[in-house]
Parts: sequence; structure tokens; C-alpha cells
Amino acid sequence: MSINDLSPEDRKALLAERREEYKNFWPGPHGRRARFAIEMFPLLHADKRRGHALIPATQDMRLRKVVEIFGKYFKQELGFDSVPFVAQHSRLYAGDPTVEVVLFDAQRVQATFPIAAGAAGLSVQDGERWLDWVWIHPFERGRGLADQAWADLEEIYGKAFKIQPPLSPAMERFLTHHDIAPERWRF
Repeated sequence: MSINDLSPEDRKALLAERREEYKNFWPGPHGRRARFAIEMFPLLHADKRRGHALIPATQDMRLRKVVEIFGKYFKQELGFDSVPFVAQHSRLYAGDPTVEVVLFDAQRVQATFPIAAGAAGLSVQDGERWLDWVWIHPFERGRGLADQAWADLEEIYGKAFKIQPPLSPAMERFLTHHDIAPERWRF
């Protein structure tokens, strides 16, 4: 039975029940919002590099926290068990000099300051550079941000870094479309 088929009194009662359920839905200060919102972040304290999408974030704790949030979006969207990056150094996640993180400056939203719309994590394993994960805000997908970010990654880290599996179907299409050598990502 549809809600529209209910009498006005029953509809009102059902909506009241649903509001009460929603109020207690994922409690906590950011519970509901965190489940329903995917944000971009204005980076008022960071420099905007004209013509580039990458913003180094390894050393700045404020930027590292934004990377961690994007890592949570990555985990949630792709169904992984843990986030790929944690901002705070701890016993479990010690500061690792072989790990670097970058943010991507939005292409659709223009401002005099960068607006973080995605992130990536890279590491060095056995002397080789690896792209461990990438996440881009849904509003920026298919709008040129991935292309610009990829060009920047290859400019900074070279064209030989490997791409860590597993890969989403979208990432596989991106790599195929850009003629990225299969030996860099098919393992």
C-alpha cells in the first residue's frame, strides 16, 4: 500500500513515525549528515596552482584531515573494510615517509582559493612508486578533473608508477581510455 492511499490521519501518523525514526537514525553530532552528504572543502589557507589540480597534503595536518574524509568516502563507496589514510599519526598508523597524499582542486567550482574535490594516496614499496587509491567527488567526475589530476600525477611522479589493485570498473575504463600501459595496473 502506498502512503498516498492512506487516509489523511493515517498518513500524518505514518509521517510522524518516520520523523521520529529519522531523528534517531545514526545518532551523533554528524550521524545523519555524514550518511547523506558528500562535501567539497574550501582550502582558504592553501595556494592555488594555476593550471594544476594537485595540492600536496602530506605535511599539513588540516589538509591531511580532508584527505582522511575523502578516504572515508572512498571506503564507503567501494565497500572496503578500512579507510586508506588516517590523518593522525598513531601506533597503528605511524607517520610513514614513503606515503604521500594529495588533494585535487575542483574544476567545476571556481574560486581564488582551492576547493578540495578529491584525493589520492601514493606509497613506495620495494623501491617502486604506487598509486594506492583515488577518490573524486561525484559532481567532478566526467568533468576533466581526473584528466588534469592524472597529468599532474604523471608530471610529479613520472609515467612509470604502478596502480594498486583492486580497481573499480570506472578506474579500469579511465586507464584503458588513456592508454595507460597494462603492466602498470593489470596484476
